[in-house]
Amino acid sequence: MQANELDNYKIELGECIHKMRKTQGHKVRPFAMLADIEHHQLINIEKGRVDLRVSTLIKICNALDILPKQLLAAAFDNGSVFPDPEVDK
Repeated sequence: MQANELDNYKIELGECIHKMRKTQGHKVRPFAMLADIEHHQLINIEKGRVDLRVSTLIKICNALDILPKQLLAAAFDNGSVFPDPEVDK
């Protein structure tokens, strides 16, 4: 996997988090507090500037009241970045 492909995934995930946060009416600082992360960290995640740790992803999902798999599916076209196990049969 190329570095720019990884960057694209980070950007897509960050944009999805941003969109979900805004849709739920959360502003940056209150949402960051709700997710128990620093507001600058949230901004960097939403802009796709950082690699997201699983623990941080879970905190963000908890604050959005969704499951991590729901966020990943929404960010990556219903999980299409993952191989379909049925295709390989």
